[in-house]
Amino acid sequence: MALSALTYYSNSIVGQMMAGVDVDVTRADASPKYPAGQGFTRADGNVFRYAHVGTAANAGQLVGQTTASGGATYGAAVVVASASATAEPSENPILPGQVGSHFVELTISSIAANKYQGGYLVTTRGTGLGETYRIIGNTASGTPTTGVLHVRLAEPIKVALTATTGIIIVPSIFTDLAASATTSTTVTGVLMSTTTSTNLWAWVCTRGVVGCVEDNTVPVTAGNQIVASGNTAGAYAVLTNNGTTVASSTSIRPIIGYSITPAAGASTRNGAIMLQLE
Repeated sequence: MALSALTYYSNSIVGQMMAGVDVDVTRADASPKYPAGQGFTRADGNVFRYAHVGTAANAGQLVGQTTASGGATYGAAVVVASASATAEPSENPILPGQVGSHFVELTISSIAANKYQGGYLVTTRGTGLGETYRIIGNTASGTPTTGVLHVRLAEPIKVALTATTGIIIVPSIFTDLAASATTSTTVTGVLMSTTTSTNLWAWVCTRGVVGCVEDNTVPVTAGNQIVASGNTAGAYAVLTNNGTTVASSTSIRPIIGYSITPAAGASTRNGAIMLQLE
């Protein structure tokens, strides 16, 4: 998968978006009309958010981020100490990683420019432990020098990052979405429109009553807690059957809500669910 060149992110503070006649949650756009993650609560309580869909998917499917192309997780020993980092002209003499800088230099290879845009950098160990920063963008690997890249943060660094600082880079949950994989542990919402090509922008429902593809392997009854299916991509499944987990034999999956009315039949179908992702 590849991210769209027409990405649209914002770190501004927005109020409640007013749902008017110009907001059609069933449309898909070739270029973004709103920032990624922009959302609103409809009068009935349903919540919708705008997202980038990187792979063609169908209305009614659960969709989630594609970590491999939207970001990645890293451990220790990737932060370059400020004394060895290359200064950004706009912040010189403050060096990447120092208090007040909006940049950190990392030793990560094979990363395209702005691959982490809209994501988050979380410090996990060493100095700077416990901080979370929004990522504005990043240079490609090899820039400014061989073997490293610069990540630009929305907020200035509060506690200096050093070579002992561990980090996790978390991709935006509203970027490069695809039908939730059977091995996925991240779900963004239910896609409201069919996207017949890649790199489109569309609305996902994150809370409320919505139709969703039902796992055709595990029986679902009304009132069951449900999770992303471990059998069918983009589907939901029952969390337990008489206390025995049946959704997936290989991974723990997030609870996404509960079943209202499952659909009858043994083939692909959509049931009505109460989605509770936010």
